[in-house]
Amino acid sequence: MHKQMILDRLNNIQEVPTLLTIAAEVERLTQSQDSSAESISRVIKLDPALTGKVLKIANSAMYAGTQRIISLQQAISRLGYAEIRRITLTIAFLNSFKSVYVDYQRFWIHSITTAFLATNLEKLTGREVSSDRLFTCGILHDIGVLIFDQYFSELYKKVFTLSSSKQYQLEYVEDKALGINHAEVGAFLLKKWKLPEQIIDVIEYHHHPQDAKVSVHDAKIIYLANFISNNRGIDNGTGYFPEGFYDDIFAELNLNIDAMPDLIAQVESEVEKAMQILKFGGK
Repeated sequence: MHKQMILDRLNNIQEVPTLLTIAAEVERLTQSQDSSAESISRVIKLDPALTGKVLKIANSAMYAGTQRIISLQQAISRLGYAEIRRITLTIAFLNSFKSVYVDYQRFWIHSITTAFLATNLEKLTGREVSSDRLFTCGILHDIGVLIFDQYFSELYKKVFTLSSSKQYQLEYVEDKALGINHAEVGAFLLKKWKLPEQIIDVIEYHHHPQDAKVSVHDAKIIYLANFISNNRGIDNGTGYFPEGFYDDIFAELNLNIDAMPDLIAQVESEVEKAMQILKFGGK
């Protein structure tokens, strides 16, 4: 088993990627009633590439008004806090990790599809959506896969090859070969990076939401969003192999399966828009 070696190495990763630090601070500021476009712009300005991307998006055909945006404060006012949160998190995630064996473009599309599915599923449950926490959870739910791929690439190659050749679920092979799976690894590092416990809990239990300790409802939403994404062939770049389905989840979330086709069509539109404004591949 390699579990202790993996945990020891992860424990020695001291630095949070700069863009993720910025995204976390933007998340905090945009949730605060005391923040302003000026205070948010001061944080985004810490990364010139992020600044340029936000300005480019604010001036894109998707958002452009009659006035050309020339400052971050103007961009934030035009885009709104919710959109700024989503954009900064997505760009940070997109640029903070490298992949070796995982198909990163498929991984990113899977992550953002899961994020949009989660936020739309939550609306259908009838609960008030008070924040973008589910979008954040959707973006980050498989971050452990990238951590494995980036920091333990040769070891993970064996796991990846076995999972692909045998058509075994990735989590099962990780547990058997390494003694720890990508959900646990993701949760471990996010806890070290001091992300909120509600998010960490969802990441750790997104394959087994009924076992979640803090955010059972959110874990169920992400589980279902992830399942729908996989089931539509939008896997995380590692390949999708059948897993047992949590049969009671629709009833427990007060969801009607007949509403899924319209929801999926809405999400496909949102993902297409995100791909256009972020122009995936042009890092």
